[in-house]
Amino acid sequence: MKKSLLSTAALSLIAAAAVPSGSVLAADPEPFFFSRTATPIQHVVVIFNENESFDHYFGTYPHANNPPGEPFFAPLPFTPPVNGLSFELLNNNPNKNNPANGAGAFNPFRLDRTQAVTADQNHDYKPEQEAFDAGKMDLFPAFTGVAGSGGTGAFDTTGLVMGYYDGNTTTALWNYAQHFALNDNSFGSQFGPSTVGAVNLISGQTNGAIYYAGPTAGSATIGADNSSVADDGQGGLTIMGDPDPFLDVCSLAQNGPTDMTADFGRFDCGRRRAFEGLRSSP
Repeated sequence: MKKSLLSTAALSLIAAAAVPSGSVLAADPEPFFFSRTATPIQHVVVIFNENESFDHYFGTYPHANNPPGEPFFAPLPFTPPVNGLSFELLNNNPNKNNPANGAGAFNPFRLDRTQAVTADQNHDYKPEQEAFDAGKMDLFPAFTGVAGSGGTGAFDTTGLVMGYYDGNTTTALWNYAQHFALNDNSFGSQFGPSTVGAVNLISGQTNGAIYYAGPTAGSATIGADNSSVADDGQGGLTIMGDPDPFLDVCSLAQNGPTDMTADFGRFDCGRRRAFEGLRSSP
């Protein structure tokens, strides 16, 4: 999925599976993983919404516009508001006030169900960094915005990057959020597209990569630095682009014999998790 990352806020819904404290599976060769815990929680599941900002889907949660003809959303009693699109950000946004955004200078605006398909916004490393504008957060239309077509107003300008949905369109996600923890203050520490976001979510960094020319073990050779990785100055490589994973079946299907793929050769967090008996699903 290649959609725009409008900010570094990561979306995650966290579900805890409770099991009896101290329970052990007799057939398990490593009962350590089922030993007594401080709480009944044994598993944490994170749903990571790739390449979308938190505000794009949850900026006004739990308050939906609820126009006629759209699925109605009513939050449960005592649902707390999120750290999202405040009154000030909705009505006096720095992206609207910066003339460098040109015709795309808009306040955030609601996208309805007829606008569920939008133009893919720019989510590369450098444009995102430029959009942040040294923390002023006021150049997203100029550097990451991509105009839509067939709409009106901001939709057909680079200001589309300022659009957001509410619970009348992202209804399932808002209903999930009613029953699980919504991580509105989770921020990635690195700009860039899918690969860096997914790796950073687990390990907190993307250093230690090995870059290969070719997707298969038999044909692969360690490749040179290019736009997807950067030399860290210490003899290693840091992923900053969007390479596919080395030896992954999807990489085998879509990459040619000289396309670049990446692996982690050091004892990174993902390898440590596997070594300790933890598992993740794609």
